[in-house]
Amino acid sequence: MVLSTGVMRAIARSHPTITMDVLASPANAAIIAGADYVHEIVVFDKRATARYPATLARLRRGRYDAVIDCMVTAPSVTTLLLILASGARYRVGIAGRGNDAAFNVTVPGETKAHAHMADLLAALARAFDVELSPSERRPSLTLTPAELSRAERAWGGEREENRETAPRVLINVSAGTAERTWPEDNYVAVMRHLRERAADVVLRVIGAPAERGRAAYVADNGGGQIVATPGIRDAFALVATADFILTPDTSIAHAATAFKVPCVAMYVRGKAEQWALYDTIGESVEHSDNTLRTLPVDRVLRAVDAVWSSAAVSRSS
Repeated sequence: MVLSTGVMRAIARSHPTITMDVLASPANAAIIAGADYVHEIVVFDKRATARYPATLARLRRGRYDAVIDCMVTAPSVTTLLLILASGARYRVGIAGRGNDAAFNVTVPGETKAHAHMADLLAALARAFDVELSPSERRPSLTLTPAELSRAERAWGGEREENRETAPRVLINVSAGTAERTWPEDNYVAVMRHLRERAADVVLRVIGAPAERGRAAYVADNGGGQIVATPGIRDAFALVATADFILTPDTSIAHAATAFKVPCVAMYVRGKAEQWALYDTIGESVEHSDNTLRTLPVDRVLRAVDAVWSSAAVSRSS
């Protein structure tokens, strides 16, 4: 969903008569809340089968002229059924994925080898006579002043303009899947290394509620503070107000891209190709193994140093 925001925004703004609704899972709906190019978010939980009839009726009531399939890699049967059930006159999708019969408007997909997900998604804009530049393909996230204010308080208060301040570093320890779990002591080693580079660095640690114990260990032993993030938007606000991010492959990395925050993101073998940082300052560290548990801390430290220096994160380091 985060990586789809660039193409959705471009399509919504491509013609003044377009009104865009977005079908989203309960988890993804929060990501686009407040986006000025979205008219309405239709929440669909595919696990709540009892709600299927109501969702289908809602799609029919929308009387949509066009419906767009954003599943640009592996086609989703559920998505295709919803597309057909919408009754939209135009059904837009990427050609050549084995499901062309479900669409009456197809566009050629991205042809370059090893294309990023943002590039694969950008092909959909061609159905609306739009060709996106790399900067336009980047994700776009919207936060409220209240969300940003809470994040500022988590860092210790609002910054004063035109005054050199301590660099803010956000460490995310959660990845959602076991293979993307990096050992806690490795995060601690990175935090201590950053403290050596900039003694005044402000370190904040976040993690999913289920991994609060891991986050607390990293914060306590790395000289930082844990920050509770009840929702994904709380985490995004911390990203937006940080100076540097360290994260495994998650939506936090894509949020860093959206807010142009220097980032080091860690990937298991074969994942950086489509999910790496995109058109932003940072480094995507791809391991040769299918688990991050064996990714050496020294390799991550080299990436941290390279990004830290190139981005001039701290003028005092």
